[in-house]
Amino acid sequence: MIPRATLRLQFHKDFTFADAERHVPYIASLGISHVYASPITTARAGSLHGYDVIDPTAVNPELGGEQALRSFVAALRDAGLGLIVDIVPNHMAADLANPWWVDVLRCGRASRYAGFFDIDWDRGGGKVLLPVLGKPLREAVKVGEIAIVSRPAGGHALRYFSQFFPLAAEPVDGEGDLTAVLQGQHYRLAWWRVAGDEINWRRFFDINELVSLRQEVDETFTATHALILRLYAQGLVDGVRVDHVDGLRDPGDYCRKLRAALETARPGSRPYIFVEKILLRGEALPASWETDGTTGYDFMDEVNLVQHDPRGEAALARAWRGPAVGRPLSRPRRNWHGARSSHAVFSAQLDACASACHSSVQDLLGGDLGRPTLGRALMEVLAHFPIYRTYGRGDALTPGERAFIDQAIDGARRNCLPTDRWAVDLLECWFNSSPHEAYIVSSN
Repeated sequence: MIPRATLRLQFHKDFTFADAERHVPYIASLGISHVYASPITTARAGSLHGYDVIDPTAVNPELGGEQALRSFVAALRDAGLGLIVDIVPNHMAADLANPWWVDVLRCGRASRYAGFFDIDWDRGGGKVLLPVLGKPLREAVKVGEIAIVSRPAGGHALRYFSQFFPLAAEPVDGEGDLTAVLQGQHYRLAWWRVAGDEINWRRFFDINELVSLRQEVDETFTATHALILRLYAQGLVDGVRVDHVDGLRDPGDYCRKLRAALETARPGSRPYIFVEKILLRGEALPASWETDGTTGYDFMDEVNLVQHDPRGEAALARAWRGPAVGRPLSRPRRNWHGARSSHAVFSAQLDACASACHSSVQDLLGGDLGRPTLGRALMEVLAHFPIYRTYGRGDALTPGERAFIDQAIDGARRNCLPTDRWAVDLLECWFNSSPHEAYIVSSN
């Protein structure tokens, strides 16, 4: 069936597959063609949304597990309805209930899952930064908030209140010197306030509890999609909605790979693939992605505008200018730029970006480009970027993407420090002449 209308169901421990199954007759009476389910993979205990996945290979037992899912799907089929499932390829929960994450913390770069996660090991000195402490590490140790403890299942762990962190090796005397044990781990416990400046792994925006995945790595793709491919092959699922596709390194490559994998899983079928994509003015979903569309944020905006009574404009304007907000109506662009230029929570990513392109940009000059200067110029370009991101690589940028980059460069040149304009000019030359990967992601 071609989806004509969907009803989204948000599953959690208090609304399971069995609960939804009881409502199938009512759902069918609405005239929809498909139920659109929130993520069904195993999430953190008690999760109300399901996007904090800890095991993408199994149906969440809190929702009833796979058997309850099969029963629900059978009821949908009897009512002539299909099922589209939300998948979360961009990230997993950076949680001690996530066995892949725990293995990385225990084994570091030697973990078989080390390449699954987007970790800059060199930037972190070979350690994963864990900004989980409520105070600086030295103070936490001094007041006894961190301790080496025995685990009921055997062995030892580092305990910080209710959290238990794995050890790279057992302490020699069963307890060991705490300072030495801390130094010997593949992770560094740190105060939560340093995350924005020092984080060395990609998060979902600035959420420390969600660590990003590298779907461009075939092993990662295979492991994280095994369940959904099996369910599709068995005819339980008709399509997928891809969460936060822009968080992936190459969304187009990912979507094409996903379509090929689904069609291989069920030969002769045509899976429906929808992506959560923010389309801004002048932007279109690339046809080369081979998807069936977006989740419709742009359409939702238009519907919301239709619902606004123009007679309310004067009242809203008075409220906006009043004491509750106190802003003039003529400053939205300035406020928008200021918000995107406030990069305190992303300073580590900005620094990593500047480091990654510093040498190649500097080559255009033959040297003499300071990394702080490049960082300031990059920040201005990002703050003026009119869309969420680009997708081309170097000379593969489309004319539309080049136009967006030119718009960002022009805005950066107008707004930057006068002494930094030469660096913005240099970035423009680099964007237009180098065969590097030229993904641009805005700072929002």
